[in-house]
Amino acid sequence: MKLLIQHNHYKDEISGVLTYISSIQSELNLRGIETKVISTTENSWSQWVSSIAWADLIHMNSNHLAFACLCKILNKKIVIKYHYLFYASIHSTYQPMSLFQRLRTEFVDSLPKPNYPLKWKLHTIVKLAKLATRFLTALIVDRHTACSQFLADSHSFPWKVTTLYNPIQVQDHGFQETVDDLSKPDSFVYVGRLNPDKGVDLLLRATKLLQTQNRDFRVLIIGDGGEAKALQVLATELDISNRVEFLGNCSQSKILSIVRSALALVAPSRWQEPAGYVVLEASSVSTCSIVANVGGLPEMAGSHTFLFEQENVEELAAAMKFCLDHPEETIERGKGANQYVSERFSPAQTVDHLLKIYQEISPNFNGQNEGME
Repeated sequence: MKLLIQHNHYKDEISGVLTYISSIQSELNLRGIETKVISTTENSWSQWVSSIAWADLIHMNSNHLAFACLCKILNKKIVIKYHYLFYASIHSTYQPMSLFQRLRTEFVDSLPKPNYPLKWKLHTIVKLAKLATRFLTALIVDRHTACSQFLADSHSFPWKVTTLYNPIQVQDHGFQETVDDLSKPDSFVYVGRLNPDKGVDLLLRATKLLQTQNRDFRVLIIGDGGEAKALQVLATELDISNRVEFLGNCSQSKILSIVRSALALVAPSRWQEPAGYVVLEASSVSTCSIVANVGGLPEMAGSHTFLFEQENVEELAAAMKFCLDHPEETIERGKGANQYVSERFSPAQTVDHLLKIYQEISPNFNGQNEGME
């Protein structure tokens, strides 16, 4: 059985989609299923055609209408996986709606204000055209999956969207961490892009609240982005520069080492993040997370996490204080998070689920997947 896996990224790009593909490709190959990966950004049309003709089945990871049409012309079955929000109108706020309500809201939100310049009015046409392209692609494919239950529900489609989690290899299963294994002073770590959507400024403001209580701790910021300098200025203005360290981009091994020795990871996102992979990474090394109650973050973190409401600095500071006051319980929560991801997010489980979907849509499917339940 030959499976073609499509995405729209560059090969050296840092992307959760590429991490997902790498994880399932290794597992698929172990089961004797031939795989080929193609980028609709980097590869040519002729390579698209030859790769689609080679494959028995297609796994798409972006809403690419032209690629989906080619697959159908060549009579190939497609399973698509959604990794990003389908509608721009739910970027910051999400409420369950019917498909009609969702499309109407998306259309209204796309309309320009009367005083907008012409170029922004024309941009409305572009946004609606992109939505139409995404929706037409959705109509063409055979089965729909999403990287979290939140993302699946947010599509509001009248047909089923199956949850297909992004897998992660557990690093510390069975490791018995103690307070002595943590870095000193106790540290909270953020990993990700530095932009307004990620809410790092909220973490800095929570740090200020804790500092006024004379707590001994530090905050490590890993990552880079357009807001980096503004955040450093904010740390200075808040008089917390002695507690906050901006580490920039780090290697994956260094990131895991820092997260493993931290008291907790903080994911303070403002936007409806579909599936924060960094939370899974923290759980994989038995570090618990403090996450905003938005999008798929609570789903990724599980019941052992600390939740705070969107943009609520006081609740975030309270969760951080609890961790400082109860390090043993915080460590136990990290162990529970590790067990949670090992039970639900392993590469084997994700591939089992994916192959089961292909069995349902392709009667001739005969991949070597005896490990499936």
